[in-house]
Amino acid sequence: MAVPVTMYWALQRNDMHARWDQQERYAFEVWRHSDWAAGLLSGNIDHWNNETEQFTLNELSYADYGVYGLSVLDSAHANRLDRISSAVETLRTQDYVHNMTSAQRTELSNQLESLGHDMLFAYSNYWNYTSNGVGVGPAFWYSGPAPPDERLLQNAVSFACAFQRGGCP
Repeated sequence: MAVPVTMYWALQRNDMHARWDQQERYAFEVWRHSDWAAGLLSGNIDHWNNETEQFTLNELSYADYGVYGLSVLDSAHANRLDRISSAVETLRTQDYVHNMTSAQRTELSNQLESLGHDMLFAYSNYWNYTSNGVGVGPAFWYSGPAPPDERLLQNAVSFACAFQRGGCP
């Protein structure tokens, strides 16, 4: 009786940790692409023109793909993640970013950086011992709080609502 129970527990743990690791990878993608888009928007990477505008829209699309991946793996938080995805999608309409002033792009850049940061650390929060780095994860026997960090995920939703056209529903 002990062998089947131990096997079930071990398989369950393995699946849980694999899911956490994949969530962290998607969160890293969201951070990476939103940070790159933020750098393009602010002009820190290159001078703002039609080409950098298109690169920015592409990076936002890649970030949105990462949010989608998270919502598939983390169905318990799909509503919050869908709100973030909707906000990012509104930015991808070319006329929205195209018609922004330099000051508006700088403000949006700051919000995107904060959004990406909070998404990354919501799913790789060292203080909750849910990760030791991408591809490493927590110890096998760890049974503490599962990602994401609720506070950081809610902060990310707040940043997304701040830049979504028409606000969040």
